[in-house]
Amino acid sequence: MVDALGRFVDLSLHPSWWSALGPGRVAAGLLEALESARMKAALVPMILRRHGYAPLPEREPAHARPEGESDLRAQIADAYRLIDDAGKRLRERETLRVVDGPRGLFRLHLRGGRIERAELLARPVPGDTDRLVADAREALAELAKVRGEL
Repeated sequence: MVDALGRFVDLSLHPSWWSALGPGRVAAGLLEALESARMKAALVPMILRRHGYAPLPEREPAHARPEGESDLRAQIADAYRLIDDAGKRLRERETLRVVDGPRGLFRLHLRGGRIERAELLARPVPGDTDRLVADAREALAELAKVRGEL
């Protein structure tokens, strides 16, 4: 589950996950479901516009203009901020990290703030559903905190 902006909110596993995915595909299946939910959230504003509904309000600009700053100075300052932000994002893209769930069952491999892949660290049994979901949920929530999404 994601919010209207595609940010992770929660996840669950259908009780038949063991027979449908098995332990070898469950980590990839969770990431697939997350990506699918994000794509659906991205489609909603387009569908609403197509049917004549007003688009969702846009978020506040990331950088507010200091009081008394001229338009030209504000544009120059905004350009410098954009350049700085782009440099940070480029450096972040190159950073490789790993986020493990606290129970030691689920691991995310990240490049910057993007998930490259997920894996299980221990072979679960059908009764591990709740523990596996909790571990994956906490790993994804940790990623959202790092990104500043929560």
